[in-house]
Amino acid sequence: MFVTSAFAQESAPAVEGGHAGTEGDTHSGTGVPAEAHGVFPPFDPATFPSQLLWLAITFGLFYLFLKKVVMPRVGGIIDVRNDRITQDLDHAARLKGEADAAVAAYEQELAEAKTKANAIGQQANDAAKAEAEAARK
Repeated sequence: MFVTSAFAQESAPAVEGGHAGTEGDTHSGTGVPAEAHGVFPPFDPATFPSQLLWLAITFGLFYLFLKKVVMPRVGGIIDVRNDRITQDLDHAARLKGEADAAVAAYEQELAEAKTKANAIGQQANDAAKAEAEAARK
């Protein structure tokens, strides 16, 4: 709201000295006379029936909103998540099987290599013994 200087002069309280003493003054008001005593409306027993009615209506609408909108969305999210977890577990089981097969193949090849290395070492040892025997004679 725009206040003109004429309106401000007309509505300003008259103070000695010709100007309003607004510097440093604090004013507050509630708009209710000091003599008015009343009960806080939510605690007024006369308004309980209407409050209970609106509570029931609000609760019912909130319940329907949760049931029809929120819970299906949450249920859908949970279903998608369960499907994803199942897929991940199946994928992990498949990868574990592949890893176990790779480890078994590695261990088998390692055992074959050790056997081959032992055979080569034994042949070299036998050849060295035979050479040593031949050199002694």
